[in-house]
Amino acid sequence: MGRRITTAVALVCAIVIAAAWPASAQDGEGPVGTYFQLESLNTGLENRPDYLELSTPQGAIETFLDLIDVGDPAVAHVLNMNGLDAVNQPVLGPRLARQLAFVLDRQALISWRLLLERPDALNAQQASSATMSGEPRRSILLGVLDDGPREAAVRLSRVRVGDAEPIWIFSRRTVDQIPDLYAQYGPSWLENVMPDVLKRETFLGPERWELIGIPVIVAITLVSGLLAYRGFHELDRFANSYWSRITLRALRWPLIIFVVTTVLLIAAMRVFTVSGMAGAILTPLTVIGYTTAVLLFALEVIDTVLDRIVTFDSEKLADPDNSTIRNLATVMTAGRRALIVIGLMIAAGVVMSSANLFRSLGFSLLASAGALTLILGFAARTVLGNILASLQIALNRSARIGDQLIFDGTFCNVERIHFTFVQLKTWNGQRKVVPVSYFVSKEFENLSMEDGASIRFSVLTFAQEADVDALRDEFIALCEEDDRVEPKDRVKVIVLGQDAFGQQVRFEAPIPDQGEAWATECDLREAMLKAARRLEDETGKPVLPSVGMDDAAA
Repeated sequence: MGRRITTAVALVCAIVIAAAWPASAQDGEGPVGTYFQLESLNTGLENRPDYLELSTPQGAIETFLDLIDVGDPAVAHVLNMNGLDAVNQPVLGPRLARQLAFVLDRQALISWRLLLERPDALNAQQASSATMSGEPRRSILLGVLDDGPREAAVRLSRVRVGDAEPIWIFSRRTVDQIPDLYAQYGPSWLENVMPDVLKRETFLGPERWELIGIPVIVAITLVSGLLAYRGFHELDRFANSYWSRITLRALRWPLIIFVVTTVLLIAAMRVFTVSGMAGAILTPLTVIGYTTAVLLFALEVIDTVLDRIVTFDSEKLADPDNSTIRNLATVMTAGRRALIVIGLMIAAGVVMSSANLFRSLGFSLLASAGALTLILGFAARTVLGNILASLQIALNRSARIGDQLIFDGTFCNVERIHFTFVQLKTWNGQRKVVPVSYFVSKEFENLSMEDGASIRFSVLTFAQEADVDALRDEFIALCEEDDRVEPKDRVKVIVLGQDAFGQQVRFEAPIPDQGEAWATECDLREAMLKAARRLEDETGKPVLPSVGMDDAAA
């Protein structure tokens, strides 16, 4: 009985403690582990004013920005300056705070979604699969910036000095990195010499000089692109050799894009130093520009190699002896498409990982949950399916560039295999554009998959009295003289049947080149009809059927 009472008391105590713990984390100082314990903080400063609201992350940032706006030196209390000499803290504190505020504004690091109005910064709406789900936090990462060879993390930390209530301030490590960050992301020399009247904010948000500088940046960028294009145009006049022409062609657009991107980067990030959302957008744009330049250069190199070693003339590729060239052309074009896909994926990854794009534009929730990937994948599922299908064709070689096909009952040559469609040249010279997904799902005859040879035949009707042996000799003689028929020993003449109209005779001839098969068949058919009329005139015996309309109707 005593054991049961002890167990019940222990259970009640555990429930009471568990229920009281979140309340203490919310309303009071919180348990140990929800803050960093310090022996002292900013001993060189005067006592912290009571109007500083530092109990929550959101309150700390709002207080920091408000004090910066009014120029209150008490803003130094929002920094952990324990790494500085106490005698220098009253002087360095406000200066470091202004520098940090400048960097935060220029790099658009503050995301109000991360800053909760709770002392423990516990996110009750966070998904259960998240690492910190249901857990109080004592450090919040506002952003990561490049600091030379390393990265600098800007953090808010919850600290407690002695028995005082915990407060949220910028971490000691962040404060130590402020001078380096300000040197890299601070105002340019041009901004330092500007009059104060140009540095005032407009009703749109940006400062006056930014509204003037952005059009200037765009104009300088366009002029640099036009000058680069003009320079290549002048160089074309002196390019007389083959290699000089293809070199200029391969470098033209990659270098133009490189020049434009570099000018944009220097003008926007070093000369004018645009701030806020404009800076957050320009950073990924420059990454996209450099990636595009490299990708275009690689594609130009591949295209040049293709032009040198592979012909894309469908008539030449259709030659049965060019099977190796067809394989090479198909593989290299597939490699070209794969390079584009890989390049785009790398560019997207670099932009998302290095530019803080999702957080800056308010997409952090979608990005972290993977919802954006699902949305883009669903929207582009048809295009992605066609791209994968085009790579599938290149890998399994079911249809190569230059192959001759019977597709949907039409004789055609494969001219190109693009990302999303296959370009076919029909027998009458027209082009048929077929979506890749439809192409791989349909059954077709590939006349070039093995040796490309086929048996072409014609069934002709002759009179009942016609001498088939004589017709056979004529057909064999025609095939012996025709170089398009190989091998000669496979030529056949067979009587298929007989009816009231006469004998049905089938003339077979092997044609190794499918490009000439249909024309050869027609030529042999015409020659046999002429031979039949000649035999009829020479022998006086009927060879061709002579059936009147009445007989045919009967």
